[in-house]
Amino acid sequence: MKKQSFQHGEIRDQDDNILQIGSYGKKTPLTNATNTGILDYIMNNFEVLYSQSSNGNGGTGSGGGTSGNITVDSALSSTSTNPVQNKVLYAALNNKLDKNGTATYATCDSSGNIISSTYARKTELSGYVKSINNVKPDGAGNVNISTSGGGSNITVDTALSGTSSNAIANKAVYDALNNKLDKTGTAAAATKATQDSYGNVIVNTYARKSDLSGYVKTINNQEPDTNGNINISTGGGGTGTNITVDSTLSSTSNNPIANKAVYTAVNNKLDKTGIAAYATKDSSGNVIINTYATKNELSSCVKSINNITPDSSGNVNINTSGGGANITVDTVLSANSANAIANKAVYNALSGKLGVTDTAEYARKDAAGNVIVDTYAKKADISGVVKSVNGTKPDSSGNVNVSAGGGGGVSTSVANNWSAQQNFQHLKFSFENFATSRISGTYDNPATSVATYNVTGALTLDMSTLTGMLENGESTLFTAYIASNASYALSITNAGTLKYVGSAANLAITSNGLLLNVLLTKNASGVVTTIAQASKLS
Repeated sequence: MKKQSFQHGEIRDQDDNILQIGSYGKKTPLTNATNTGILDYIMNNFEVLYSQSSNGNGGTGSGGGTSGNITVDSALSSTSTNPVQNKVLYAALNNKLDKNGTATYATCDSSGNIISSTYARKTELSGYVKSINNVKPDGAGNVNISTSGGGSNITVDTALSGTSSNAIANKAVYDALNNKLDKTGTAAAATKATQDSYGNVIVNTYARKSDLSGYVKTINNQEPDTNGNINISTGGGGTGTNITVDSTLSSTSNNPIANKAVYTAVNNKLDKTGIAAYATKDSSGNVIINTYATKNELSSCVKSINNITPDSSGNVNINTSGGGANITVDTVLSANSANAIANKAVYNALSGKLGVTDTAEYARKDAAGNVIVDTYAKKADISGVVKSVNGTKPDSSGNVNVSAGGGGGVSTSVANNWSAQQNFQHLKFSFENFATSRISGTYDNPATSVATYNVTGALTLDMSTLTGMLENGESTLFTAYIASNASYALSITNAGTLKYVGSAANLAITSNGLLLNVLLTKNASGVVTTIAQASKLS
C-alpha cells in the first residue's frame, strides 16, 4: 500500500451493528495480494502516527501513557481512535483462527450446539413415524388430523417437551426448527460443515447406503467380522459346508478349483517369454533345419540340364533320343535312388512345402530363439555399407584401422566434422575458435567449453553435464564472459570439491561484468575437483 493519511477502522457494537464506518474492519483479511489487508492499514497508520509525533520517535509509551501528543492504548476498545500496544494486538490475534485452520464450529452449528449431540443421524430416524393414519406429511412436514367432534379432548402443547405425548403447536415447532440446519444446508459459521471434524470431505470419505446396496452382506448366512473378513472352511477333501472344490479343470463347472490342479495345468503352458517348439519347426512339426534347404545348400544344386533351365513350374523336358527305354522313373522319393522321379511324385512332395516367397507361420525366430528381423540384416540393408577401406576389410567387430602414413588417411585440405571423440597426441594450431553458447537468464547447465551470459539476477552454473562428459583421469577448462547491469551473486553447483583462486567472494558479479575460468578435473577414481578463477572487469 502506498503511504496514505491516517485510515480509520470500522467500529461495531456488541450486537455487531456498525457504529463508525471505516476503511477496514472485522471482515477485512489480514493480508492479501492487493495490500489492502488489515495489517497493511495498521502499518500505514503507524507510519502516519510516527511522522506526526512531536519528537519524531513514533511514540514509545505503554500502559496508556503518552509520548509527545500520542496516547497508546493498553487494551482494545470499540470507541478509541488511539493506537494500541503491539502485545495487545498479538494477544487478540493469537486467539483468532488462522485462515487455513479448522474452526471449532466445524463440529458445531452456528449457535454453538454440538452437531453430534443436537442433530439426529439418518439411522436414528429409521424408527420414527413416517405417516399418521396412513397420511404422510406434506412438503412442509404437516399432517392434518381430523378430530371429528372430539377436538375438546386434544391437548396442544405450546412448547417442546421430552416427556409429553400431546400434539405441538405449529408456531412452537416453527420456532424450534427455525434455528436448525436444513438437511441440505451448510452451517453458516462452519467452514468445514461439508467435512468431518478431521477435515475429511464427507462425500469422498464415507459411503452412502445406496452405495452399499449392491455389496455382499452375508456368505452362507455368515456376516463379515469388524474387518470385513469371513473364514470359509474347505475341510478334509477340499469341500466345506456348501462348497465344492473341483480337482480337475472343466469348461462347464462354476466351482472353485484346487491349487495343485491349476499348478499342473499352468506348468504345461509356455511362459510369455518362452520359445515355442514350432519356432524351430514348421506348422506340420518338421524340423526346419532338417527339412528345408538353405540358400548356401542350393548354390551347388543343378540349375539347368543340357543348358535348359526349368520353366516357371520347375519342369525340364528331356529328350531321351532312343535311350528312353534305359531310363527308370521312380514313383516315390528316395534318399538312395539316382533315377528320375515322376512329375506327380515331385508335385505331391512339394505341395506341402513352403514356397520361396511364402512366410513360415512359426518361423519368426532362428533355432537359438533370436527374432530374425531384429537379429539379421537384409541384403538391401547392407548394399550401401562399406566392405573395405583402402583394401582392408573390417575385423569381426566391424572395425578397420586406417594408417595415415605417407599423407594418406584423413584429408588435410577440407573440413572434417567429428561427432565422436578423437584422441590426439601432438597438436599444432595456426588458429583456434570455439562454438560459444549465448544465454540470458539466471541458470545454465553448460555443455560447451565457452559461453557468454547476460544476467538479470543471481546466476547459478550447474556443472553436472561437463563433469558427466569427463572420463576418469580427464580434465576440461570452461571459460565464460558474464555481462550484467548490476551486482549479483554467482553460484557453481554439482562440481565436486570446489576450490578458488583467491576467495569465494571474488566470484561476485559486478555491473561491469566478470571473466570466469573453471578447471574441472576427474581423478582415476572418478572424484571431481573444480578450481574457479574470476576476474572482475573494469
